[in-house]
Amino acid sequence: MSKSEDVSHRWEPIKDVPEDHAKLANIELPTLLDVWLEQKADLETRDAVKDFNEQLLRHWAIETGLIERLYVLDRGVTQLLVERGLHASLIAHDSANGDPDRVIALIRDQHRAVEGLFDFVASRRELGTSYIKQLHATITASQETTTAVNALGQQLTIPLRRGDYKQRPNNPTTADGSIHEYCPPEQVASEMDRLIAMHLDHEAKKVASEVQAAWLHHRFAQIHPFEDGNGRVARALATLVLLRAEWLPLVVTNDHRGVYLDALNAADRGNLAPLVDLFAKIEKEAFLQALSVARASSSNIGAWTM
Repeated sequence: MSKSEDVSHRWEPIKDVPEDHAKLANIELPTLLDVWLEQKADLETRDAVKDFNEQLLRHWAIETGLIERLYVLDRGVTQLLVERGLHASLIAHDSANGDPDRVIALIRDQHRAVEGLFDFVASRRELGTSYIKQLHATITASQETTTAVNALGQQLTIPLRRGDYKQRPNNPTTADGSIHEYCPPEQVASEMDRLIAMHLDHEAKKVASEVQAAWLHHRFAQIHPFEDGNGRVARALATLVLLRAEWLPLVVTNDHRGVYLDALNAADRGNLAPLVDLFAKIEKEAFLQALSVARASSSNIGAWTM
């Protein structure tokens, strides 16, 4: 077998949370949540929560594409877009690796997707594969194509099937030339049904939210059910879990990228703890920032720091 045919990670059917999953939970987050919910009730009378959340959602929408290298933005441009809104005029042509109008179209799709999570939670709907397909279609609405590899190993551009499961393998080649296997197309539907069944069981058993979020994100990514957009959908699903628990959206930033990918690799090897810890750290920082906003005066309540 040549190096290019080596498999660094072989596909296996997804596994449930570890039996000792309670040990993975962060002990600080429940207290922070209680304090935040008390402050949030007071802030709602001053519209501060709305201002804070609008910036948080824009930040989520921008960063989820940055992680995937859909576009490149420097920190200053990201800050402007978070604070002032998603406008192409805020992106200089030499500050992005693509047409600003197209970059903003991609970000707005991602913004619509994360906004839709709030509506989904408010409606108290049960998560199912139909909603995940809808989420994928929303998050990739402005993405017309993706790349694929044919039987000869040649890379080609194909139309992106929005909201539909993949019809061909999408196993990436890693930096060392080996293959990382995802779920074969013919098994995707059954594995997604298993994913949903296990997730609903976790909800019923009240598995800690950060553990649920990390598990759902990773197992969905292991399946990789769509031709492209799987990472963006995985982060949206993790956020959905946290929103149900009245937490804040999970903003995994480009600065987290190295640690995030390492945590996913550890989860591939059976260790979910690093991903749970990362999500807990991000949420803890978000709660502390939200509480800082709560203590700020109404005149600077919209200030955002990254």
